[in-house]
Amino acid sequence: MDNDGNSGLDDVHLWPMRYDLHSHSKASDGHYTPEELVALAQKKGVEVLALTDHDTSAGVSQAVAAGRKLRMHVVSGIELSCLWHGNQIHIVGLSINCGSPELQALEKSQAEKRDARAREIGMRLEKHGFKDAYENTKAMAAPGASITRGNYSSYLFKVGAGPTEEYCFSHYLDKGKPAYVAPVWPDLETIVKTVLAAGGIPVLAHPSRYQLNNNWVLRLVRDFKNCGGEAMEVSSAMQSFSERELLTKIANKHELLCSCGSDFHHEKTNLDLGIDLSIPEGGTPVWKSPKFRLEC
Repeated sequence: MDNDGNSGLDDVHLWPMRYDLHSHSKASDGHYTPEELVALAQKKGVEVLALTDHDTSAGVSQAVAAGRKLRMHVVSGIELSCLWHGNQIHIVGLSINCGSPELQALEKSQAEKRDARAREIGMRLEKHGFKDAYENTKAMAAPGASITRGNYSSYLFKVGAGPTEEYCFSHYLDKGKPAYVAPVWPDLETIVKTVLAAGGIPVLAHPSRYQLNNNWVLRLVRDFKNCGGEAMEVSSAMQSFSERELLTKIANKHELLCSCGSDFHHEKTNLDLGIDLSIPEGGTPVWKSPKFRLEC
C-alpha cells in the first residue's frame, strides 16, 4: 500500500462507514490493544482508522504495523487535553510526527500530570472503600498506559460499583462527585501549537460535548481557529442530523476542515467503530488537507 496521502481515496467520503478518525486503545483507556483495534475496525468495514489515545502516541507504531499486515489504512494521531476558560477541551492531532521533540516533551509532561491526578483519584476512592484503587486500575491497563478517568470507570464497573461503566463514571468520577480531581492541563494555544510543530492537523474534538451553550461553543471555535486550528469534528456517534449540519456550517464559517470520529473505546449501544460518520454535503473533509497522511 502506498503512502501518498489520500491518493486513490478521493471519493471515500461518499461512504459513511469508511473513515473513523478518533479512537482509543489500551495505550490509554480503550479496551483493545492497538493491533486488536485495527483488526476490529477492518472487520466492521472501516477503511481508514486514526488511533488517537489520550495524551500519548505510544500505540501508533503497533497500530501501523497491524495495518500493514492486514492491508488496512492507519493514520497516526493523538488526543491532547487542555484547559480553556476553566473547561477541559480535547484537541485531536492527525497525521502527527510521533518523533517530534515538541510532541514528545508534551507527552512526557502530560503523563506526569495524568499520573499525579490518577494517584489522587485513587486516594479519594480508597476513602470510599475501594482498596488499592490506583494499583488495581493500573494493573488492568496496558504497561505504560496513561491512566484516565475512563480506566477508573472500567475498574469500578469490574468490582461491582455500578451496573455500567457510564454509571460508575457519573457517580464517582464526574465533576462534583466523590473522586473527581480537577485537571491541570496546558492552555489551548500550547496544545494547538504542539500539534502544528509535529506536522499534524489540529482538530477540535466533539465540540458539542463540553456542556457549553451555543455562544460559548462559537467562542471556543473562534479561539481555536485563532490559535492555528485547522479542523473540527462535525460527525460523531449518537448525533442528530441537525447537529451535524449545524457543526458543518460553523466549520465552514471559520474555514475549518470537517473531521469524523466515533471516539471509540469499546462497544456500547449506538456507539461502534465507523458508525454513521458521514461528512455533510458542503463540508470539506479533513482528508483533503495536503497534510493528511496515511502511515500505511
